[in-house]
Amino acid sequence: MESKKPPEPNKASPHQDGGGKICIHITFVGFPKIYDFFQKDHINYYFSGNTLRDLVDDLIVRYGQQVKDSLWDERINRLDPCIQMVLNEKDVTSGDLRYVKLSEGDQVTFLRLLAGG
Repeated sequence: MESKKPPEPNKASPHQDGGGKICIHITFVGFPKIYDFFQKDHINYYFSGNTLRDLVDDLIVRYGQQVKDSLWDERINRLDPCIQMVLNEKDVTSGDLRYVKLSEGDQVTFLRLLAGG
Protein backbone atom coordinates (compact mmCIF):
# COMPACT_ATOMS: atom_id res chain seq x y z
CA MET A 1 0.00 0.00 0.00
CA GLU A 2 1.44 3.36 -1.05
CA SER A 3 1.51 6.11 1.57
CA LYS A 4 -0.11 9.35 0.51
CA LYS A 5 2.17 12.38 0.69
CA PRO A 6 0.45 15.43 2.21
CA PRO A 7 0.10 18.51 0.02
CA GLU A 8 2.98 20.95 0.17
CA PRO A 9 1.80 24.00 2.16
CA ASN A 10 3.44 26.60 -0.08
CA LYS A 11 1.62 25.36 -3.21
CA ALA A 12 -2.00 25.95 -4.14
CA SER A 13 -4.47 23.40 -2.81
CA PRO A 14 -8.18 23.39 -1.91
CA HIS A 15 -7.26 24.76 1.51
CA GLN A 16 -4.64 27.14 0.27
CA ASP A 17 -5.54 28.91 -2.93
CA GLY A 18 -5.71 32.41 -1.49
CA GLY A 19 -9.19 33.05 -2.98
CA GLY A 20 -11.20 34.78 -0.24
CA LYS A 21 -8.89 33.48 2.44
CA ILE A 22 -6.45 35.18 4.77
CA CYS A 23 -2.75 34.43 4.79
CA ILE A 24 -0.98 34.09 8.11
CA HIS A 25 2.60 33.15 8.87
CA ILE A 26 2.91 30.05 11.09
CA THR A 27 6.04 28.89 12.91
CA PHE A 28 6.31 25.55 14.73
CA VAL A 29 8.94 25.07 17.45
CA GLY A 30 9.46 21.63 19.01
CA PHE A 31 7.07 19.57 16.85
CA PRO A 32 8.98 16.75 15.13
CA LYS A 33 5.75 15.05 13.95
CA ILE A 34 4.55 18.26 12.31
CA TYR A 35 7.86 18.95 10.60
CA ASP A 36 7.15 15.89 8.43
CA PHE A 37 4.42 17.88 6.66
CA PHE A 38 6.31 21.08 5.92
CA GLN A 39 9.49 21.88 4.04
CA LYS A 40 10.62 24.14 6.88
CA ASP A 41 9.49 25.12 10.37
CA HIS A 42 7.57 28.17 9.13
CA ILE A 43 4.99 28.59 6.38
CA ASN A 44 2.56 31.03 4.87
CA TYR A 45 -0.82 29.41 5.40
CA TYR A 46 -4.08 30.37 3.67
CA PHE A 47 -7.38 29.51 5.29
CA SER A 48 -10.92 30.84 5.48
CA GLY A 49 -11.28 31.07 9.27
CA ASN A 50 -10.82 34.10 11.48
CA THR A 51 -9.82 32.80 14.93
CA LEU A 52 -7.01 30.74 16.43
CA ARG A 53 -9.48 27.90 17.00
CA ASP A 54 -10.40 28.01 13.31
CA LEU A 55 -6.69 27.76 12.49
CA VAL A 56 -6.11 24.75 14.75
CA ASP A 57 -9.23 23.04 13.37
CA ASP A 58 -8.13 23.72 9.78
CA LEU A 59 -4.64 22.30 10.41
CA ILE A 60 -6.16 19.16 11.94
CA VAL A 61 -8.65 18.66 9.09
CA ARG A 62 -6.04 19.27 6.42
CA TYR A 63 -3.18 17.21 7.87
CA GLY A 64 -5.01 14.60 9.92
CA GLN A 65 -4.35 12.51 12.99
CA GLN A 66 -0.61 13.14 13.25
CA VAL A 67 -1.14 16.90 13.56
CA LYS A 68 -4.14 16.38 15.86
CA ASP A 69 -2.01 14.23 18.17
CA SER A 70 0.63 16.97 18.24
CA LEU A 71 -1.72 19.88 18.99
CA TRP A 72 -4.92 18.65 20.63
CA ASP A 73 -5.55 17.00 24.01
CA GLU A 74 -8.59 14.74 23.63
CA ARG A 75 -8.98 14.29 27.41
CA ILE A 76 -9.73 17.96 27.97
CA ASN A 77 -10.98 18.72 24.43
CA ARG A 78 -8.68 21.69 23.90
CA LEU A 79 -5.19 22.64 22.82
CA ASP A 80 -2.53 20.58 24.58
CA PRO A 81 -1.50 22.47 27.76
CA CYS A 82 2.17 21.89 26.86
CA ILE A 83 1.77 24.21 23.88
CA GLN A 84 2.29 27.94 24.13
CA MET A 85 0.92 30.12 21.36
CA VAL A 86 2.29 33.49 20.38
CA LEU A 87 0.36 35.89 18.15
CA ASN A 88 2.34 38.79 16.71
CA GLU A 89 5.01 38.42 19.42
CA LYS A 90 2.44 38.44 22.27
CA ASP A 91 1.62 35.39 24.37
CA VAL A 92 -1.87 34.00 23.97
CA THR A 93 -3.49 32.94 27.22
CA SER A 94 -4.85 29.42 27.44
CA GLY A 95 -8.43 30.72 27.30
CA ASP A 96 -10.91 29.87 24.59
CA LEU A 97 -9.16 30.16 21.22
CA ARG A 98 -12.51 30.94 19.55
CA TYR A 99 -12.22 34.50 20.85
CA VAL A 100 -8.70 35.23 19.58
CA LYS A 101 -9.15 36.89 16.18
CA LEU A 102 -6.71 36.55 13.29
CA SER A 103 -6.10 39.04 10.49
CA GLU A 104 -4.24 38.99 7.20
CA GLY A 105 -0.47 38.88 7.78
CA ASP A 106 -0.61 37.82 11.45
CA GLN A 107 2.29 35.77 12.77
CA VAL A 108 1.35 32.70 14.85
CA THR A 109 3.92 30.58 16.66
CA PHE A 110 3.17 27.19 18.19
CA LEU A 111 5.80 26.40 20.82
CA ARG A 112 5.94 23.00 22.54
CA LEU A 113 7.13 23.53 26.08
CA LEU A 114 9.55 20.87 27.25
CA ALA A 115 10.51 19.99 30.79
CA GLY A 116 13.38 17.94 31.97
CA GLY A 117 16.40 17.85 34.10
